[in-house]
Amino acid sequence: MQRLTWFAIACVGLIGTAMAAAPPEQIVQGLYEGTIKDAKGTHKLEARVVATGDQAFKVFIRVPQTGGKVTKLELDGKTEGSAVRFTGKIGGADCKAAYLAGVIRGAGGALDMKRIVRKPPSLGAKPPEGAIVLIGTNPKTFDEVGARPDKNGAVGKWVPTDDGGVVVPKRGFDSKRDFDGSFRLHVEFKCPLVAKGRGQGRGNSGVFLPCGQEIQVLDSFGMTTYTGGGCGGLYKYKDPDAFDEFSLASLPPLEWQTYDILYRVKKQGGRPVGNPVVTVLHNGIKIHDNHELGKKARKGRFHFQDHGNPVHYRNIWVQPLD
Repeated sequence: MQRLTWFAIACVGLIGTAMAAAPPEQIVQGLYEGTIKDAKGTHKLEARVVATGDQAFKVFIRVPQTGGKVTKLELDGKTEGSAVRFTGKIGGADCKAAYLAGVIRGAGGALDMKRIVRKPPSLGAKPPEGAIVLIGTNPKTFDEVGARPDKNGAVGKWVPTDDGGVVVPKRGFDSKRDFDGSFRLHVEFKCPLVAKGRGQGRGNSGVFLPCGQEIQVLDSFGMTTYTGGGCGGLYKYKDPDAFDEFSLASLPPLEWQTYDILYRVKKQGGRPVGNPVVTVLHNGIKIHDNHELGKKARKGRFHFQDHGNPVHYRNIWVQPLD
């Protein structure tokens, strides 16, 4: 973590009014925006409050500076009785803050940030004319997809959710049709909150394209993992372009996220040739731009992976572009 020597914050008092009961982790964790003060003035910040289990939290703060630089700060949080309290060092000085009703504040207003919900611009996008709906919103029939069977032919159950999706069934599911050409693919997914999980153990799934390339689905909100293993990564070989220690496009667990994928294939004699090229938007942020995949184009199906976590899916449609 970079030392923030230009901050001179006297965060010495702990603020916050005691609440009747401790707020649940899913209410405290999330994306925050606000301000932080120093001797030179007030600066905007963005923060990720990450639940790490046993009512503990990590806070990752990003303060933009001139020239495109970013100062990074960290706080540790812990539920104590009916309050959530945060401590850390800012500019070499002790800083204490507290959570109350969606707001985290430090002594004297030096730190002031509010929890926000950032909606992806394509959330709820309707399938265009000619698109094939793999899974709709509030799906009750599954004519275009099938759950993968085990060696005895048994398939996982489709479990609807109260927010218009389904839980990925055991062993995952596939499209029933094969695709060998260019297309646009829209996917909406929601990762569970697995507070004690780390790395690949938090909300793990994946979207497999017809060529066999996986675009990772993972709770990467404030969590790190190996190259290509984070949310939006081309599995095990390329991180998202919007990348820091973790995918900056990622939203918190328990919030719906989107992938919008443009997949282009060249054909000769009606058959796919060469490697596909993809452009991927994650929650409206471009994370892969005309990137040539490492796998050859071929006829194949979409696969949505089960990795032992109850990831939700809905509103999945593909628009062939041939």
